[in-house]
Amino acid sequence: MTKQQLYLKSIEYDPTDSYSYFNLATTLSSGESITLHNGQSMTQQQLYLKSIECDPTNSNSYFNLAVTLSSGESITLHNGQSITQQQLYLKSIEYDPTDSYSYHNLATTLSIGESITLHNGQSMTKQQLYLKSIECDPTYSSSYNNLATTLSSGESITLHNGKSMTKQQLYLKSIEYDPTNSNSYFNLATTLSIGESITLHNGQSMTEQQLYLKSIECDPTDSYSYFSLATTLSSGESITLHNGQSMTKQQLYLKSIEYDPTDSYSYFSLATTLSIGESITLHNGQSMTKQQLYLKSIECRPNKCLSYYTLANTLSVGESITLNDGKSMTVQQLYLKSIECYPTDSNSYFNLALTLSRGESITLPNGESMTQQQLYLKSIECDPKNYKARIPLYPCIDTFEQQTSNYTTRW
Repeated sequence: MTKQQLYLKSIEYDPTDSYSYFNLATTLSSGESITLHNGQSMTQQQLYLKSIECDPTNSNSYFNLAVTLSSGESITLHNGQSITQQQLYLKSIEYDPTDSYSYHNLATTLSIGESITLHNGQSMTKQQLYLKSIECDPTYSSSYNNLATTLSSGESITLHNGKSMTKQQLYLKSIEYDPTNSNSYFNLATTLSIGESITLHNGQSMTEQQLYLKSIECDPTDSYSYFSLATTLSSGESITLHNGQSMTKQQLYLKSIEYDPTDSYSYFSLATTLSIGESITLHNGQSMTKQQLYLKSIECRPNKCLSYYTLANTLSVGESITLNDGKSMTVQQLYLKSIECYPTDSNSYFNLALTLSRGESITLPNGESMTQQQLYLKSIECDPKNYKARIPLYPCIDTFEQQTSNYTTRW
């Protein structure tokens, strides 16, 4: 008999055994169903619900049922009570206050600074829930990793055992307890600068690049690791993955897109590796030009200012282009959109100014009207180091232009 058949047999002899329904549910995947001896077909969710009906104090069933739900989704128990994912995790903690996983998963449903009240009346923040999870299971890798993500660079936090740990130390601890945790290698890499290295608990020293490579080794489908590894390479440079495959900057961006076709940054960055008129073939066989990649980047993330700015730079004054949503935009409109998304982007104000003639003005997305000169001033305000915006404002430039004009007229 298979494992499933044994659980089915157990239910046949004891239709009220909560754990048999629970264990049978764990053998199914989402959306899959199984037929009981009485002919009733049940899904994974229905088996967890039945497990709770048979034993309303079964913490594991509340937890596993919560995992099947998405954020904000709710489900109705057999007693008619409608319950959300968060409430299921709270229920799991109520019946097992030492369950590390429930504190961890409950924390993932909260945003930074948000708190939630447990059944015992205790209010806990995201950080406090991760700390509690670690207290219940000091070897749970994910809680160290996730707790680290709540800290800023250089910030530290004190665990329940009194030990103070920094962001880096938490990622290192996470790797110590799960050397295959791809996210921890990736996150640790983001704390390092180019050329900097860090020593793992096993004594191995690793650079930023090596950590991204390790992240890919642990999870070859992690889009972010391919993208971030690509950013460490210069144009034309290549790097060898743990499987022996050599990859260039472009190939890494392509791989990132393959595993996440909705990642705006990968399309944008891949576009920057191409020249005007050049095209590249994606893993799905689609050929895309520099412009098309910027358009795709905007489609994936319409509020990404840099894509509007760089797309505008591929056009000439007066030229327009149609976005993937069907909207036609001119060079000026693209710079205005860039400013709308990022009102402090110096280059967008500067380039928008270049599209105007002296004395001409344009209305920004916030309703403010600005002349060419005011746009140059705004560009400098946003970035005082943007010296190219100062040049058109130098009085000597105006004087030189006037003198040249007069000289030409006399002749």
